[in-house]
Amino acid sequence: MALWGNTDVDADIPSHLSTADNAKCYFVDITEAGIAANKAKGLNTGGWNLYSTYTDGTGATRHKAETLVAMGVTAATAGDAGTTGVTADEDAVVADS
Repeated sequence: MALWGNTDVDADIPSHLSTADNAKCYFVDITEAGIAANKAKGLNTGGWNLYSTYTDGTGATRHKAETLVAMGVTAATAGDAGTTGVTADEDAVVADS
C-alpha cells in the first residue's frame, strides 16, 4: 500500500497523519498553487499540505502551511473534489481561481 496518492480523496491522504491532521490536510494542484489567494496563505506548493489558521496575541489572523508531499499534478488528474468529496468544502480553504 502506498503511503500517499496523487488524487484529492481521503484514501490518498498521507497515511502517517493522525485523525486530527487528516481534517487539516489539503491537496493543492498546480493551478491552485499559482493563485495569489492561496500563495498568501502559504499554499504555494502543489501536493499534500497541512493548513490551519489561528489568531495571535495581537488579534491578527495567521496562516500555517506545511508541505508534506510536493507534487506537480493537474486539477484533472487530482480530481479536485476535496477530501470530503465536496468541492465547496475544499474550495473554502484552497481557491480554484
